[in-house]
Amino acid sequence: MTIKTEDNTAGDIHAEETVSALFKLLSHHRRRIAVQYLATQVGTTSVSDVADQIALLEGEHTHDRYERICTSLVHAHPPMLTDGGVIEYDHEREVLKLRDQGAGMLPYLELASAD
Repeated sequence: MTIKTEDNTAGDIHAEETVSALFKLLSHHRRRIAVQYLATQVGTTSVSDVADQIALLEGEHTHDRYERICTSLVHAHPPMLTDGGVIEYDHEREVLKLRDQGAGMLPYLELASAD
C-alpha cells in the first residue's frame, strides 16, 4: 500500500511505520544513552553498567538515583527495545546486548546529537 507524502511523492506505509517506530524507540533519553553505550561494548553488558553510565551522563550519580535508573532499565526500557528488535535482554542474568538492527539506529542518534 502506498500513501502520498506532503511533497506529493509516493511513500510506502510500512516505511512510514518503521520511521515512526524508530522515533518512538528513541524518544526517551535513557533509551538513546543505552543504545549508544551498548554500541561501544563487546558482547553483553550488565544492566548495572548501563545504569551507571546513565547516572554519570545525567549528572547525578547518587545511590538512590542509580537504583531508580536500574529499576527503569529492568521494567520499562529493555522491554520496549527488545520488542523493537534493538537489543537482546536476558532478564535472569540482567544483561543487554545490542542487535545488528539496533546498530542501524546509530546514525540517527549521531544526527540527533549533532550541534
